[in-house]
Amino acid sequence: MSRINTLLRSGLPLLVLLVPESAHAHLVSTRFGEFYSGLLHPLTTLVHLVPWLALAMFASMQGKAFARRSLPLFPLAVAFGVLLGISFGGLQSLLIPNILSFVVLGGLVALSYPLPRAVGLTAVVLFAISHGYANGDVDLADGSLTLYVAGVTTAAYLVVALGAGAAVAISERAAWGQIALRALGSWILAAGLIYGGFELMGVRGA
Repeated sequence: MSRINTLLRSGLPLLVLLVPESAHAHLVSTRFGEFYSGLLHPLTTLVHLVPWLALAMFASMQGKAFARRSLPLFPLAVAFGVLLGISFGGLQSLLIPNILSFVVLGGLVALSYPLPRAVGLTAVVLFAISHGYANGDVDLADGSLTLYVAGVTTAAYLVVALGAGAAVAISERAAWGQIALRALGSWILAAGLIYGGFELMGVRGA
């Protein structure tokens, strides 16, 4: 039980880091080249990284067959979303469903709630396209497009593959593993509610 309490306390820094003044898509490492810019952009933006980790945990809880299908599906759908974002861009309303993904995925993990496979995979695709679109709201020259998309796609694959693998290992090798994953899900749910509340206050105050 002490391990679970420690885990819950460790979620406090996450809540602090999720309180932004404003949210904008940006390249955090352009000096490293377009591939690494695409790779690091979602990995250094908690509004993407945390729900992606929640998706990995959710996929692991839906069973190994579901997780295997999600593994190629998620990064491919993210890549499609990035291309849409680069082509059209400016769809700021997608911030709301991306924040909502904190709540939905965190809640599903916290409840360990099973979904029909078709429903779950459809949610994975829609979620991936929405987050991919947000990562595509950047200004790129034509020659750098392929590298940037490849970087974001690689990040999506790594997060889901490593996250789902770690979640399976934790749940199968430790008696408290399933409880720990559900506790993390509840923290992600809480973080989404807090982050969404700050964003709504920012919109109303603008």
